[in-house]
Amino acid sequence: MTLDGIRATPRIIRSLVAIARPDQLVWKPTTERWSICEILNHLTDVEKLNLGLRVRRMLEENLPSFEDYDPAVRSEQGAYANEDGLRALESFCETRASSLEWLEKSTPEDWARRGRHPDVGEVTIQQVLSLWSFHDLSHIRQISEILKAVCFWDDIGSLQKYYNVNP
Repeated sequence: MTLDGIRATPRIIRSLVAIARPDQLVWKPTTERWSICEILNHLTDVEKLNLGLRVRRMLEENLPSFEDYDPAVRSEQGAYANEDGLRALESFCETRASSLEWLEKSTPEDWARRGRHPDVGEVTIQQVLSLWSFHDLSHIRQISEILKAVCFWDDIGSLQKYYNVNP
């Protein structure tokens, strides 16, 4: 079950992105919130520099210490900027497929291996894998909320009375 969520995320996100036009993938609810394109770039970044990297290091090293990862700083640095949502989707899916290649070789026994998180101390691979799926689901929800707002909200007219959106 631990890898199931990580495996499913690209398929789920691909299905959601198929609903939107390219211009809707770069729509931002507010200047402080991310577009779907930026979320996809963030997911790729997290895979390469945070969760994916941490799991890989725990598999290869004995109790590695992790550097802090701050998505707000990465965003301010422009790491998530890009105006091509479909390319961002492909980059994420390719990166996830690459991660799954080496993740699938790990075993539940490997998942007890540990690393040192900069804020909370020792964590296991199992914890980070669970966080990875949790993190994915958080952004799937965020993408869904953006799609509700940008693709459907105006068209439901007076029926908005029964719903709200929180992109």
